[in-house]
Amino acid sequence: MLGILSQCEMNGYEIRKYIESTISFFWSESFGQIYPTLTKLEEEGLIREWEKTDVSGKKKKVYKITRPGLEEFRRWMDESPIQSNKRNELLFKVFFGRHMNPKLLTQQLEEEIRKQKEDLKSLKVFQKELETDWDKHPDQEYWSLTLEFAEKQTKLNLDWIEKVKSKVKV
Repeated sequence: MLGILSQCEMNGYEIRKYIESTISFFWSESFGQIYPTLTKLEEEGLIREWEKTDVSGKKKKVYKITRPGLEEFRRWMDESPIQSNKRNELLFKVFFGRHMNPKLLTQQLEEEIRKQKEDLKSLKVFQKELETDWDKHPDQEYWSLTLEFAEKQTKLNLDWIEKVKSKVKV
């Protein structure tokens, strides 16, 4: 949350939309996670809520990172070890695939292929936005690197799932 709010002030809904449109290929948060986290961060003085008037004159509550919040985020970035998520339901189902109805496994693999193809389309859209709308942003190079990883990972996943699907005996 602190990283997202270091980009600009947002409300909970905007944070969720930001995640979906930028970092969803490697990070996700539900509304059920966002709002309690915002409350906790505000109680700790790392963010503050304030009322903002948009261009149409409508007032809305947004959260803004505080100086201590930015310092905490940077400390976490510098000191926290990298932890990779080890859970992957797709791999789990393939590993134990012999215990699954082959038709259902094939259907689930086909659905995953569809999702991976959708992800590739979304990544291409985001890549175009980075190249046109965000080309001068100081984080653009870092964003491009994570996007490159996501695209390569998605293509690898897609190829592998296709291979698995071809080996399932229906």
